[in-house]
Formats: sequence, C-alpha cells, structure tokens
Amino acid sequence: MLYQNLSLSELQALAFKLGLNYQKRDIVIGLVGNLGSGKTTFAKSFAKALKIKKLKSPSFTILSVYGFQNRQLFHLDFYRLNHLSELEELGVKELLAGKNRIILIEWADKFPKILKACDLILKFKIISNNRRNVTSYNT
Repeated sequence: MLYQNLSLSELQALAFKLGLNYQKRDIVIGLVGNLGSGKTTFAKSFAKALKIKKLKSPSFTILSVYGFQNRQLFHLDFYRLNHLSELEELGVKELLAGKNRIILIEWADKFPKILKACDLILKFKIISNNRRNVTSYNT
C-alpha cells in the first residue's frame, strides 16, 4: 500500500494507527529509507500508541527496550552496524524468535537476512522538506 504526500502530522497519525492495530500482535516491522525520511518519527508515534511516553533514538545505543501491556517493544537502529556478526552480539536472532514483542528495526535493509525476517516493511521516501511517501509491504 502506498501512502502519498504525507505531512509530518499525517505520518505520525499513520504510525499511531498502526501501533494501535498491532499492539496485541507479535510483529517485526522493518523501517527503510534515507536519513531524515521519517523512520524515527514513525517509531516514536508508534510507541505513543502503546502508551510508551518517550522513545529515544537508538542511533547510539543500537537497541532500546520498552515495556507495555506485559509485552515488550524492541527498537533497533542498524545505521552504525556493518557486519552480521554485530547482530549476533546483540542477540537479534533470539529477539526475532521471541514472543510477546513488537520489533521496530530502522535500516533493516542493511542486512537482507533481517529484511526477510520482517513481517511488514515500510519504505520512507522524502518528497519535499515536509512531505513523505510511505510504501508498505507484507512479507
């Protein structure tokens, strides 16, 4: 599905709606797009739907974990990673196999193996300074 010409508030509303839709489901969502395309903005609004008040950008920590409704949200950012071995050190394989969790992975396309493990892929494209297209793919 293609969401065209979204403003920042429309992107946040889309993320919030998806957060509500997936809050009781185990899912791995890959977020793909250039720097500044809206991946972290999306993740923050998705987390708000789960009543997570503040989602940090995991660029420096790579992995952040948040509790909600006796479940967990894992927010990963692969921007600084370059080798599959780094994913092993983080325990990503175990996270993907886990239950009672939602996983949001920014830069999931850096590792094709991870992209294949995603249930849903959202590709963000900058249209203008304040507008984005988002294409969703179910895998």
